Amino acid sequence: MMDIYRAKSYFFGWKIKIQMMQKMLRLRLWMVVGLIMVSGFCFSQDIPKTIPPFNMVLVDGVTYYNADNIEKGKPLMIVYFDPECEHCQNFTKQLVKNIAKFSNTQIVMICAAPGIPPLKKFVDQFNLGKYTNIKAGTEGMYHATMNFYNVDVTPFTALYNKSGQLITFYRTVPQIQTLVEELKK
Repeated sequence: MMDIYRAKSYFFGWKIKIQMMQKMLRLRLWMVVGLIMVSGFCFSQDIPKTIPPFNMVLVDGVTYYNADNIEKGKPLMIVYFDPECEHCQNFTKQLVKNIAKFSNTQIVMICAAPGIPPLKKFVDQFNLGKYTNIKAGTEGMYHATMNFYNVDVTPFTALYNKSGQLITFYRTVPQIQTLVEELKK
């Protein structure tokens, strides 16, 4: 008699465990589906068509440059970069090599690093200070531009037409010739 009782409790114990495992599996499945839906919503949002309200300190650590300083009637390229990023360094090398193609374009390079020393090293490395159409600076800890564009990888590049309206943006390293063609639009 005792053996039958033990067998029943053993069987029902496993049945309960299996039911609990099924409930946990269903709960996890719904959590994954929910996360996918939420992340899909977050990443599918459109980027605003206007210039971001950035405010950055230039390499000298004193001068501020912001969206109000953008010249009207000229195309604009905003590059959000990390000075330690190899892709950012290669992109900047190609940009400087082809700078003549961007002579009529304002280029704003916003550094993701909060301090002046990494920015200064980057600017000196690529001799960016000699180009009057390039402004490089950092927003410090504010990251307004990063939040505006929802940047998750660098370099991030946004192109604006002469009217200050977004033409296109790149979450990967764009080809220089592609940028030149887009800025003609």
